[in-house]
Amino acid sequence: MYVDNLGSIIRFERKCWGMSQNRLAKLSHIDNEEVMEIESGKNKNPDFFIMLNICEALQISVFDFLKDKNMKF
Repeated sequence: MYVDNLGSIIRFERKCWGMSQNRLAKLSHIDNEEVMEIESGKNKNPDFFIMLNICEALQISVFDFLKDKNMKF
């Protein structure tokens, strides 16, 4: 999974909830370091299931990150 601004989107959504990185990590069942790496852009290609857990915790759809701008529905 790769989106240019993935970390920025995750950080924005997390802050909208008033949530700390540590809280997001706990709700997503991942290490705090993993959240930090995704948000900082160090990990630009996180595992699909990690993203699924993060999106569930933030109540957003993982499919928003999978959409291809050139795709026609």
